[in-house]
Amino acid sequence: MDELVREKYEAGLPSQLTYIHIGKCGGETLYNALLASPVIKAQFAHVKRVHIRKPYYQQNARYLIVVRNPVRRVLSAFNWRYHLVVETKVQEFRFSGEYEILQKYGTLSHLAECLYDNGGRLQLAAVKDWLAIHHLKEDISFYLSPLLERLRREQLFAVMTQETLNRDIEQFLGVTDVFSEHQHSEKTDAERLVLSDRAMDNLRLFLKADYDCVKKLADIAGLTPQLMDQLMC
Repeated sequence: MDELVREKYEAGLPSQLTYIHIGKCGGETLYNALLASPVIKAQFAHVKRVHIRKPYYQQNARYLIVVRNPVRRVLSAFNWRYHLVVETKVQEFRFSGEYEILQKYGTLSHLAECLYDNGGRLQLAAVKDWLAIHHLKEDISFYLSPLLERLRREQLFAVMTQETLNRDIEQFLGVTDVFSEHQHSEKTDAERLVLSDRAMDNLRLFLKADYDCVKKLADIAGLTPQLMDQLMC
């Protein structure tokens, strides 16, 4: 235990803030803010980031969770992976088969249209392809279910959203000079940002578990109706 952590233990501060970093929710930007935050430094001995793995529930833990509208999150995730794997090829071989699948569909809209047939039946081949794409497999429910079955409101240090991230960082962390990372939408081809009506309908159905988690977390945290409109559309 380093000296700073020891001093905070002795001062009776909580040993740890557990930060649940759900992919493509502005989480890297938020982590930079956490490291710079005087509020966090004053209240916690250290920050534990949970990313690309399931968190486990701790009865005495404090949690910070960042979420995003489920459809916008998967659109961002698909396009970010397409950029890294297909366009720049810097992660072409990171995950087996991902390059071929991203190249096959080209857009999230195309992949989403293939998730159900005209009769509304789930297409297992398309689901298998979906699960081969990094950050689509590790969705919101991957991180938050079953954590939400036990999480109590008093355990939440904060719930932040990508939609209001800069405001949340200033409000909860006291940080105004935010260094943003991995913002790629402005450089993405316009056609890959568009979702057809069928794709939107399929995504809202396919991502039901994500929407359910967002709703449950919002109920625990007491998020405003205005923010809920953004998260649940």
